[in-house]
Amino acid sequence: MNLMDVINIECTLDSGQVFLWYKRGGSYYIICSENVVRIEPSYEQLVHESKPRYVSVERLFRLDDDTHVINHSIGDKDALIGEAVKRFKGLRIMRQDPFQCLISFICATNTRIVRVRHMLEGICKRFGNKVEFDGLTFHTFPSPKALQDASINDLVDCGLGYRARFVKYAVHSYLDMDVKSLLDGSYDEVRDILLSIDGVGNKVADCIMLFSLEKLEAFPIDVWIWRVIAKYYRHLVGMDMDEARKLSPNMYRRASSIMRGYFGRYAGYAQQYLYCYARAYMYDDDTNTYNK
Repeated sequence: MNLMDVINIECTLDSGQVFLWYKRGGSYYIICSENVVRIEPSYEQLVHESKPRYVSVERLFRLDDDTHVINHSIGDKDALIGEAVKRFKGLRIMRQDPFQCLISFICATNTRIVRVRHMLEGICKRFGNKVEFDGLTFHTFPSPKALQDASINDLVDCGLGYRARFVKYAVHSYLDMDVKSLLDGSYDEVRDILLSIDGVGNKVADCIMLFSLEKLEAFPIDVWIWRVIAKYYRHLVGMDMDEARKLSPNMYRRASSIMRGYFGRYAGYAQQYLYCYARAYMYDDDTNTYNK
């Protein structure tokens, strides 16, 4: 079996779900909470090592998900998703640490990935631990307790700007939460809890649920997914051209609910395939170019 059919590391890491990863030569280094994971993919096996503690890459990349079943479930829905599944074979949804995921996507609001990485690296350098790996220096993601005494000014100094107060509030909210109940709760229950955190909106809540809280039906809608919906799925959502121009909170809830119903229990996988497809083949209004 070709391992690349099961997992495409770079496609997965570059799909907008995780930000603190680096490619050095033929290896990938990923900051996973308080650890650094090194992966060397090949056609036959996934060679990996982690420091300072062991991290299961099987769990991290959800190799327990049967992507053959998942891709069949969503890939037969229409021609677009069928094509996206074929083009991005090996794409996985990652199983992230909930706290790192929460802080990451609060930082990811209304900005580009390179800016998100800069903010998160600032947090790691200021509050995380230094790890030497293969002659390289990394800084791990701080625990909630390591961040609980950080002031807003401390976080501003990490490059967070106005997001600093949202991150500070989120740290204390997370410390008061029962994470197991979030893992076990229903989509609607967990969404409402996450939305009670200042700085967490509909998209951020969906990202946290999909990438760290086992809610594979979550369907986050960012600018790329909204372009896909407006162009290919407007008939499903039932919106006119004026509604398609701007994604309001009410339209988000409506569109996300309809897309979850359309794709079913694996809507989150469909969202990731469509996100990768849109970034690769759809027009970017910000740069006035096609990515490919």
